[in-house]
Amino acid sequence: MTDLNIASTVRLNSNHSMPVLGYGTCQTSTCTQSALAALKNSYRHIDSAQIYKNEAETGAAVAQSNVKADEIFVCSKLWEDMYTREGALKGVELSLQKLGLESIDLYLLHTPRPGRKARTESWLGLQDAVKKGWVKSIGVSNWAPKHFEQLATENGVEIQPAVNQIEFHPWNQQKELLKYCKEKGIVVVAYSPLAQGKRMKDETIMKLSQKYGKTPAQIVLRWCLQKDVVVIPKSDREERIIENKGIFGWELSNEDCQVIDGLDEGQKGNTGEWDPYAWD
Repeated sequence: MTDLNIASTVRLNSNHSMPVLGYGTCQTSTCTQSALAALKNSYRHIDSAQIYKNEAETGAAVAQSNVKADEIFVCSKLWEDMYTREGALKGVELSLQKLGLESIDLYLLHTPRPGRKARTESWLGLQDAVKKGWVKSIGVSNWAPKHFEQLATENGVEIQPAVNQIEFHPWNQQKELLKYCKEKGIVVVAYSPLAQGKRMKDETIMKLSQKYGKTPAQIVLRWCLQKDVVVIPKSDREERIIENKGIFGWELSNEDCQVIDGLDEGQKGNTGEWDPYAWD
């Protein structure tokens, strides 16, 4: 992902394409306004979820923007309380209604936590949604390799996950999981790619910021892209939304990427709650 621009996409195993830069809506207090700002500034990928309780606000931004709906890649996610086959299909239907869309580009199982049987049943429900034309691509979030291996052996599974959305940033690099997903053709999407803004004064990142004449956030996001990871940073402020798209037209050297590689703290860099390896 070194020769990129804001219109660049990555091809999913579903044969649909996803923009490499997206706008994340988790915990945003101004969802419609902020998503509109992102769309105005050439973002074409918006990430939402049932549990964020902002699908209607996300849909309002799509409707109010000057961008055609079919030019905007929208992702949403099924929450754990609907992890049955029927529940997953109903969940997609509810998301469609709230988003005001005829189909959703990408729909994820938000966690592996409810267990193997529930994961399988809800996955079969997402497959049903694909067959109905309600969803174009399906994937997961916070899954470890064992969850993918289990799913692959289940009866009725015809579609393999296109995406695994995980916490990913220099201090939580999930190296084995990233390697596994790449080998399986599963695109990794980084949520909290800026570590929730808590590490932007890191000495290493600050030095690279000065070297490249870029902001710390731009250094971190560019490093993610050069790891072949899609990024969905979140901000309520338009100036930050604009800043976060300034990651194209330049690149980090291999040597400097390796310096950032050395910041990894393993799962200590994780918030703890969403460790992919925590659930059977």
